[in-house]
Amino acid sequence: MSDDEKVGIKASFTELQERLKGGKDSFGRLMREVVDTGVCTHCGACVATCEFLVWDESEKPKLTGKCTGCGVCYAQCPRTIIAPRDLIGRFQAAYTGRALNPEIKGQDGGVVTALLLYALEKKLIDCAVVTAKSPTEPWKPEPKVVFTKEELLETSGSVYSHCQTLIGLIDAIKQGYHSIGFVGTPCNIDAVYKMWNAPFGLVHMYMRANILAIGLFCMDSFSHEGLRIFLENNKISLSDVEKMTISKGKMQFIQKNGKILEVRVGDLDRYRSSSCHYCLDLTSEHSDISVGSVGSVPGFSTIFTRTGIGHEVLLDATEMGYLELQPLPRNKLNLVLNLARMKKAQLYTLRHRRKYVFGVEEVPSAPSVELMEATSEAKEPEKLLAQAASRQKAIKLSATNLSPDLSKIELKMINNSGLSLEKIRIVISHVTEFFEDHKWLTTIDIWYPFEELEFTYPRVQEDENEYLCQIEDSLGTIFSRKIDVQALLAKLEKEKEKKQESEKEKKSE
Repeated sequence: MSDDEKVGIKASFTELQERLKGGKDSFGRLMREVVDTGVCTHCGACVATCEFLVWDESEKPKLTGKCTGCGVCYAQCPRTIIAPRDLIGRFQAAYTGRALNPEIKGQDGGVVTALLLYALEKKLIDCAVVTAKSPTEPWKPEPKVVFTKEELLETSGSVYSHCQTLIGLIDAIKQGYHSIGFVGTPCNIDAVYKMWNAPFGLVHMYMRANILAIGLFCMDSFSHEGLRIFLENNKISLSDVEKMTISKGKMQFIQKNGKILEVRVGDLDRYRSSSCHYCLDLTSEHSDISVGSVGSVPGFSTIFTRTGIGHEVLLDATEMGYLELQPLPRNKLNLVLNLARMKKAQLYTLRHRRKYVFGVEEVPSAPSVELMEATSEAKEPEKLLAQAASRQKAIKLSATNLSPDLSKIELKMINNSGLSLEKIRIVISHVTEFFEDHKWLTTIDIWYPFEELEFTYPRVQEDENEYLCQIEDSLGTIFSRKIDVQALLAKLEKEKEKKQESEKEKKSE
């Protein structure tokens, strides 16, 4: 390569650095999201594109100067996703809007209900397949085929559990309806898209139907039974809940008596559908029209039109007075992109994968398994001490709590070693003076790097003594921590008092 070519390449990288400078995609982010989580491909793209990075002996990129935060190393990594089309899919136009019909009480502006109402009343569709609440089991979702305005309005509002809407769609096609509106989350929309593009025997049905697919933004879906258990632990019945909403990382359960239970969405992780841990689609990328609240002010929805028919339906509904529509500002689009990045580029699947242990087996009274020797070779004392110290830092206890009914101890722990840990034993025991009793055991075949797991153990009732949590692998103990129940009870009491004071302040206002 000639000197002129080298100068040209360096100039192009310098220009790219200047253009990206000031972003948040620094080398630290690359380390945190890619290298430290074990998904680095060792391709060297980061080192090749930054003069301050070298490939060190530990097979990792290493910073040799000051990071300017230009973002080049992060942008060139094959494991990151930063382009808008890769984050939220291709779209023709982006809007923010709301329904103008005062009868529509749907979530986030009621845009979906307004679109379907327009399509039904103007005879563009014969029917619509939506999610309705079961008449016999409160808040349990079930598919429903609607034909009238009254039926449609009854189904408005969000239900945060999976629904088998594809069954409703196929039923509608079998009944001979030729034009069908369909509303679903990204996973439902993907099923329709896959059926349409690769029918495998369904051609005789799909050739008879045109489907207008309206996709919902979706970050999480929760087990109906799990939500029921969670609410009952908080002394609330599902039948008493009037509305559920998710906004700014908080989920609200609005009761019929006006009271509101608000919790962090993260506190409901154990009830999240297992499929959500592997989903990368926030905005229903394969729909005709995508609708969600992210990026819009309260009472409005963010809308992406992705196909020609979707774009025309949206604009016609607006011209006919069903919707109020405005272009989505670019800074608001960034909010959608950032959330989509959380689901894709920030390794959402790995960092949020959890293991919840409810059934634990009691440890037999016999001594625990013998520990294997650390090594058959003699090692220097300093190296052994360093290894022992690093092993003690392999596990990080991120949270310790008591369950709402005080009957269980809840632990969240992170594999902080940077390596996969195998054949792990977690033992928690009740400590009375100098003795341990009521031992419980959990085993883990493999614990991935930086994976956070949650464990729930029964508590010896009406006892305020300590508990001991120990974690072992084949080489010995790698974690040991005492759990002070009195401190946890005091923490709960303090939170209760703080909540009562806050309620008093609201009443006085």
